[in-house]
Order: sequence, then structure tokens, then C-alpha cells
Amino acid sequence: MMDQNQSKNILSSVNNSIRILRAFTMEQPQKGVRELASELGIGKSSVQRILATLASQGFVRKNEETNKYELGLSVLELSSIFLANIDLHHEALPIVTKLAHTHKETSHLAILDKMDVVYLCKVESENSIKLRSHSGLHNHTHCTSSGKLLLAYSDPYFVDSFLRNDLTKFTTTTITDRKAFLHELEKIRKQGYSVSRGEFRRDVTSVSAPIRDHSRKVISAINLVGPSNRFTLPRIQFFARELIRAGELISEKLGYWSR
Repeated sequence: MMDQNQSKNILSSVNNSIRILRAFTMEQPQKGVRELASELGIGKSSVQRILATLASQGFVRKNEETNKYELGLSVLELSSIFLANIDLHHEALPIVTKLAHTHKETSHLAILDKMDVVYLCKVESENSIKLRSHSGLHNHTHCTSSGKLLLAYSDPYFVDSFLRNDLTKFTTTTITDRKAFLHELEKIRKQGYSVSRGEFRRDVTSVSAPIRDHSRKVISAINLVGPSNRFTLPRIQFFARELIRAGELISEKLGYWSR
């Protein structure tokens, strides 16, 4: 078990790592070890050790011409994810809101975070059922329409890794067999939308469609969810068409053009 001193040392290293990253500025994009040590009041050996760790993960890199360090591509990757999600939320919210109010069901915007579905936003209407969901909620992936849709368009290696874990059975319709689940993902790709009919909660059905970025990659899912007795087959098919169109509108705002 970690003692208090070890915990303090780890926290101190994390704090110093963040301070080093924040020391790089537009005016001074490159800095040397001695320069950082003097500026931040950190020992030279500690700065060297932290920079080596950050470099191994791509957060900084050494410029061989100046022998100084600068920020690496991993910082850009993280900022790109953050900015993409800000744009996504901003562009999608009016459309998510209109869907919910027009069809009088709850609508979510969702992304994948590691193995979970995370809701970026949730909009209810006056007739929506009360669902235990909210913006920022992490939800199950294999039994929700958004989760299945995002998996269907994910890298096969990621899907294979996901399916190494047991799929929890929540209801009699939850798909837990690997072969059957892969068939479900193939079906979703062919039809262009996903349905979860009582797979997580027996009395709840949801329908999801994809949202793509400028590179054609599926980055998010938009859904409608409500009581299963209101989601008849004709209504599911109607919602699917509405969601596909809504997803295309958001995708176009993000730079995707299907034509």
C-alpha cells in the first residue's frame, strides 16, 4: 500500500509536469533544462527526468538544432479532441433540441470515452419519460443504441478489444454472444442507424444515427429515446429517417459533405 510520503511525491511530480508544460508560451515556444529549472524553481535533475517522461509520451520533443525542448504532437491531439467536442456540442445542440421538442421524446448527443458512452448533452420535452441520464453521464455501450452505433463504426481492433470483456446481460433482449453482437454491428453499418429495444431497460427503446467530421469519421451519435410502447416499428423507422437527416445536418456543419 502506498504511504503518505510516496503519495506526496507522486502528486508533486504530476504538479511539476503540468508546470513545465504550461511554461511553454507563444513568445517562448522552446526552453532548455536549465532555463526551466531556474524559472520554476525545480531541481535540474527533476526537470530532466520529467522531460524524458513527457517526451516518451509525445508531450514534448527535443529540437536537435537548438538543444531545447518544445511541445509535442500529443498536446495537439488532446487540444483537437477538446476543440472538436466544443464545436460538436455548439453545432448539435439546436438540432438535438428541435428533435426532442418536435417528436416529444428525449434526445441525446453521445461520444465514446474509452469503453463507455458519454452524453455530451440531453434535451427533454414535455412528454419525455424521466430517464436517469444527464450531460456527462457514462453509460453502457453494448446495450444502448448510441453505444452500438459508435462501436459499429469503430476500428475493428478496438471492437475486438471491447469484446474481450463479458457483455453484461440486463434484460432478455441484451445481446451478449460475441458472434451475434458482431452481426448486430454489421447490420447497423448496412442500415445506417441503430436500435436498442429494451436491451438495457426492458421498457425503454432508443434509436441512434451517426455524426461525421470533415474526414468522414463517425465521431458521435444522436438519438431519440422513450417508452417502448410508444416506439412502434413504424415510429422507429420514422425516427431513424429523422435522426439520419439530423446527423447529416450536424455533420455538414462540422465540414462533412456527402455529395
